[in-house]
Amino acid sequence: MKQSQYNISVEQNGEVFIYNGVSGALARVPKDVYADIQKSSADGGENLEAPVEILERLALGRMIVPDSADELAFLERRYNISRGDKSRLSLTIVTSLGCNFDCPYCFEAKHPSIMDADVQQLVLQVLKDKAQELKTFHVTWFGGEPLVGKKPLLALSDEFMKCCESADIAYSASILTNGYLLDEETCSQLQARRVTSVQVGLDGPPDVHNKLRPLAGGKGSFWKIVKNLHTAISFFDVSVRINVDKGTFRRIEDLLRLLADEGLAGKVSVYPGQIVGDNVNTSAPSATYEGHCFTNPEFAVAERTFFRMAEEYGFATPSLPRPTGAPCTAVRATELVVGSKGELYKCWNSVGNRLEEIGNIRDYQNTNGRLRKWLKYTPFTNDECRSCIALPVCMGGCAHHAMSSNNYENRCGTFRHTYQEQVSAYVQSATSHSGSGFLIPPGELSRRIDTR
Repeated sequence: MKQSQYNISVEQNGEVFIYNGVSGALARVPKDVYADIQKSSADGGENLEAPVEILERLALGRMIVPDSADELAFLERRYNISRGDKSRLSLTIVTSLGCNFDCPYCFEAKHPSIMDADVQQLVLQVLKDKAQELKTFHVTWFGGEPLVGKKPLLALSDEFMKCCESADIAYSASILTNGYLLDEETCSQLQARRVTSVQVGLDGPPDVHNKLRPLAGGKGSFWKIVKNLHTAISFFDVSVRINVDKGTFRRIEDLLRLLADEGLAGKVSVYPGQIVGDNVNTSAPSATYEGHCFTNPEFAVAERTFFRMAEEYGFATPSLPRPTGAPCTAVRATELVVGSKGELYKCWNSVGNRLEEIGNIRDYQNTNGRLRKWLKYTPFTNDECRSCIALPVCMGGCAHHAMSSNNYENRCGTFRHTYQEQVSAYVQSATSHSGSGFLIPPGELSRRIDTR
């Protein structure tokens, strides 16, 4: 037996805690036993005298693996299986490319349009064509601003639910919205259409947010969004994404304090988004965004500060990343992004960029050559990814950024840069858990892959 190359260990109060990215498990081990394991590993696995129950636990959590184990090959197999899983269908649907906001860092070139009835029927046909082999179907409602296109959103939702019910397919939905139109009636309508999670953007206290996320025409949007948050928390799991650069980050605590004063602590979760200048779509606002953007390593450090503040104000608890296969729609063969006019994309960041269209919903099975780059993308041909301890939870990160000359370094998740700090923070929060064993059990993905 040998130790996994994806172990991250933290010592605290005379015990050692081992997190493994392949399984997502976190195990507690007595310090003396861990020392024996370390010594045995240095000796080539000889003379290991640790208690059997601990060794079994570490093997279950993939902290120790057979000497012959090729962990990279295992991860690559998991990636490829999840990439081509035909039992699952996920669509990101842009009901309105137009938006009621005018954000200076937006990555989309918006050409206002609302999905018409013909395109809706063609989207529904995709589900019907694939229904026989599906177990689950998930929709992410996206924009522009999807609630500007609420009418087609509701109509399509009704048809999706009917189709899935008749075919015994588990249906679920989520929405990314700026929150301005998320009033009580809309919340009730979305809940009835099985939307369970909502992401809303707030980029700082009112004076900051209203500059970065103004209404089209320039008026502020902050307090209307906060009002709608109070309503939405009764209907959905609500997360607030706070986009930051070096300048706006200094005002994050002001926003958290304000939201806490509003009584939203413990009722919404928050997380930071990294603003990047993106020149792939030269007609999008992000191509000329003049903010002071974080580099990827800088953002990783800022994220630690963000979550410490969020925890203090009651908006977050420490967590660790879970293992993943193919990480997003862009690289999964069975997923598509459908534009409001029926144009097809593979990546959310491509929406509105005609040079990134891979086809049209009118002939969705006949895609063009642009699809090839997404389905050929793999972290396993990248030496930096292959040697990275974060690979099992990142799997190459953002393919869109990886293909961009000016954003290549932003492809990575933050775990690459702050994995030790993240594990330490979780351990410190979880050590009230008594006894030995797993603080986090192995993930379902880790167990399921062995049966394939």
